[in-house]
Amino acid sequence: MTARFTRPRFVAFALLSVTLSLAISMAALLAVDVYAHSRVDKTSVNIWGYRGAVVGRKRPGEIRVVVAGGSTVLGYGLAPDEAFPQQLERVLNDSAENTTARFRVVNLGFNNEGAFSFQYTLADYAYLNYDVAVLYEGYNDLTVVNRHVFRREAALFRWFGYYPMLPTIAMEKMMLLRTGDLRAAYRGEKTVFQPTAVARTKAALLDASMRLYASMEHQAASWHRDAPLRITDIGCSERWTFYCSAVDAGIAAALARRSRVVVVTQPWLTDLHRAQQAELRRMLQARYGTDPRVSYLGLGDAIDLRDPELCWDGMHLTPRGNQIIARSLMPAVRGVATAALSAR
Repeated sequence: MTARFTRPRFVAFALLSVTLSLAISMAALLAVDVYAHSRVDKTSVNIWGYRGAVVGRKRPGEIRVVVAGGSTVLGYGLAPDEAFPQQLERVLNDSAENTTARFRVVNLGFNNEGAFSFQYTLADYAYLNYDVAVLYEGYNDLTVVNRHVFRREAALFRWFGYYPMLPTIAMEKMMLLRTGDLRAAYRGEKTVFQPTAVARTKAALLDASMRLYASMEHQAASWHRDAPLRITDIGCSERWTFYCSAVDAGIAAALARRSRVVVVTQPWLTDLHRAQQAELRRMLQARYGTDPRVSYLGLGDAIDLRDPELCWDGMHLTPRGNQIIARSLMPAVRGVATAALSAR
């Protein structure tokens, strides 16, 4: 006799089928995404959302440094070992003064992120158990109120720490099809480019897919909202209050994890950048001038961004330019790291 499907059994079977189908689809998508990571790891971030090789468990005697910021930290347009965080690791370990400790520097930079992202990035990577946090960003906060925290826009990253690469690849492909120049598109430059009908169709399809993905991410984000940045009167003018508050929140996030902090002024970009950093320095002096856990390093004059041998686009440095930044950073980072090590 053939067993009949009762309604409860039918519902259970349907739910099981949908769940199994969804699990298989997600597993297949994850496999494709991991493969995509393997193809772009040299130019982008790894599966955990930071640049370079995956960092393992902290070893005894290791001093771990993280560097947070935007594309100038990431090393946009360069290989991972040409960005200054990786070069900083090399000069720290090769230093004659370094005889016992071993340094590991992790590049947490992300394109187009500003100071607002500091507190969230340092919280998301607290598991790295870092001893020193270097905060290196001002350019991306000059003309807009920059609230980007791109990693947290991905539900997979918020829930599991895994950064999906397929949406980024699709977005960049769409930008390339529409503008013909990905670097110019990232810089927000207007380009004179007439895409073909096929290119426009492909871009439209990718755009539709990205809108659907963004809608799903928006729904997922509503389940776990981040606390807003507290804007307080910390001694900066109205124009720079958001930026100063964001840097201050980043410092607080690092100190809460018993990390030392080095706040860095990047090479001078414009007069507006000079004004921004002047206010930042005053705020740091007023709030942390007597706190040995927080240091400031001004690298405004370290590099002339008009020198094509040191800077290839007026903002992003060449490998040689990043080497100068790494060597300039080394004494300050080594100093606070030594203090952190003695305080363990």
